[in-house]
Amino acid sequence: IREQPTAENGETVVALINGNEVTLKKIYKEKTRFRLQPANPNIKPIYTKELIVQGKVVSVIRHFEGAKETSQPLSSPASPKDNLTEPQGIKKYLNKVILGDTIELLKKLPNKSVDMIFGDPDYNVGLKYGDKTYTRDFNKYIDWYIELTKESMRVLKDNGNLFMMNYPKQNAHLRVKYLDNAYPLISEYVWVYNTNVGHSLGRFTTAHRTILHVRKTKNNKFYKDNVALPYKNPADKRILQNLKNGSNGRMPYSWFYFDLVKNVSREKTYHACQIPQKLTEMLIKSCTMPSDIVLILFGGSGSELELCKLLKRQYISAEIDKKYYEVIMDRLKNGYIKEKYKLKLRKEKEEKDVSELPLFSKVV
Repeated sequence: IREQPTAENGETVVALINGNEVTLKKIYKEKTRFRLQPANPNIKPIYTKELIVQGKVVSVIRHFEGAKETSQPLSSPASPKDNLTEPQGIKKYLNKVILGDTIELLKKLPNKSVDMIFGDPDYNVGLKYGDKTYTRDFNKYIDWYIELTKESMRVLKDNGNLFMMNYPKQNAHLRVKYLDNAYPLISEYVWVYNTNVGHSLGRFTTAHRTILHVRKTKNNKFYKDNVALPYKNPADKRILQNLKNGSNGRMPYSWFYFDLVKNVSREKTYHACQIPQKLTEMLIKSCTMPSDIVLILFGGSGSELELCKLLKRQYISAEIDKKYYEVIMDRLKNGYIKEKYKLKLRKEKEEKDVSELPLFSKVV
């Protein structure tokens, strides 16, 4: 058996299905699924929509008598730390950022291996990221967005949480064309912000984005006390009783107000589309605890990765643009953003004073 991740129709493969079952069968790709055909015609085939090919049968020894022992195996055994089908396969990616495409990274990660995923892809509206402007046919963009989400849900644990941020139209297509049928446990949140761009005389100004919160089961991890907000009427008898019973506050509503990252903000880089850290801090805290694994699909300016490090969460990420990758690595190494990566430089004294301020008061 040769270790490899792909195979052609009709070839005999070692396939991982359901995250923990391994089988040796011929593989056939059909329209919406794979068929794993046993050699015995009396045994029914296995049908599955998702699988991982671990290897391909390249030779079969049919007569053992007289066979000579060889000192070299047919293929070298994989080191446990490199075998992505084993639980420890995720370890080689922990607290690392890959320079490359995020879908290619996803394909290398084991099933059900991360606790939380946050995705903030390009919105396909012509914004320039680094040296490239991302605009493509809308249907092709949605196809790509669906593929990204499918791979993300594959690597998400059964009790994990996926958050996908985008403009309302893009997320609506993702829901209707894929998520609503595949994973019906979906909540939709709204991030509201002030903006000085996008004004028009013929319509209201768009000043929000939607966040799809997707769960595999009702038993997802969620920690209200990590993100609880103060009660608006703490003198109310019922509220007083809640506080007496140990409640830290109320659950945030499904809409969030956070200002856009301003040009003079300490966290602002020359990245075209930065998300405020307070927003992603809330999402990360809501469903993870220290040492949990957070997958940030797009490294961007490194804001979310810096958060993970400060909050003691383990992280995995990818960034396709080399300039942004360098920003991320430098930011994680030094704990702050160097002046050369900032959009608008401050005075030396102001930069020094602000860079020394802690971002967060405590880790939960």
